[in-house]
Amino acid sequence: MRNKPFIDINYVNREQYLNNGIVLLDFWAEWCTACMAQDEVYQEIAEKYSGKIVLGKIHAGDNRFLADKFGVRNIPFLILMNNGREISRMSGIENRNALERLIEKEIVKNQGTFRSKTFKDNTTN
Repeated sequence: MRNKPFIDINYVNREQYLNNGIVLLDFWAEWCTACMAQDEVYQEIAEKYSGKIVLGKIHAGDNRFLADKFGVRNIPFLILMNNGREISRMSGIENRNALERLIEKEIVKNQGTFRSKTFKDNTTN
């Protein structure tokens, strides 16, 4: 892995990140060759969406509790969440374009939610 534009999520810090906006979780392990191949795509996603979404890596072997909680039985395994709600789960090596479409859809949803909250707040004055 090149650099770390993502957060290592574990049992201790999970609540801090999992319920906070759009989160893409990557369950992986260093012995998993498919995980290393997926990491290239994940790095590209991380660079493109840095600051817009939380990109979390969860070591499946070191964090069995989280892997079990999310029903992860094989790796690589990606889960896209929005404000603590699971949006999509993907097993195996995932296509960058497919991931980008899912992420963009959630970003647009969040912008619409923000606009409607702002509009409602402005009309109550």
